[in-house]
Amino acid sequence: MVRITRIKAQKNQRRVNVYLDGKFAFGLDADNLLKAGLKVDQELTEKEIENLVFKNEFQKLVDRTLRLISARPRSEKEIADYLRKRKVGPRLIEAVIEKLKSLGQLDDLEFARWWVEQRVAFRPRGRMGLTMELKRKGINLEIIEATVGGIDELFLAQKVASKRPRAYKKLRPMVFRQKMTAFLSRRGFSWEAIKETVEKFSEKR
Repeated sequence: MVRITRIKAQKNQRRVNVYLDGKFAFGLDADNLLKAGLKVDQELTEKEIENLVFKNEFQKLVDRTLRLISARPRSEKEIADYLRKRKVGPRLIEAVIEKLKSLGQLDDLEFARWWVEQRVAFRPRGRMGLTMELKRKGINLEIIEATVGGIDELFLAQKVASKRPRAYKKLRPMVFRQKMTAFLSRRGFSWEAIKETVEKFSEKR
């Protein structure tokens, strides 16, 4: 058993430093301090200290990941990868992800919808391209099919191609077809959408 010898407020007043047997032991947010009912001269077991430290790290990580999500939506895998890079253990990662989900801040279906909408509006991709991107984000196949399956691939392929003919204007017909095909292929469009798009823009030259 160890004894709490001092509880000192930090500069931001929302957190405190806890001293055990005269030495700084850990920081804690004010809410967890009140919930734990900590006070000077109180004795703590190793298990109690471990739980308090866990709660402290948990709250800090929740706050940090919420700031990350405020910049743009994230997938569960992105959050897990972010935490792993910071050497966070599996138990804390799982707890943080569950907390974010309970707050409505982490939802792979909503993330996938947002991702597809952004791509369609600003940087169109074909179904294959979007599927590969979402897989890298850790989105499962069921969600991918639900969000990617409805896009108008031909419309998007022609939208993308419409920005290229000026750059390809002086190319010979065969070279034009090769370059446009390769360009649309890199964007993940199907062969059917590529073929029809290349034919259409070849005729316009």
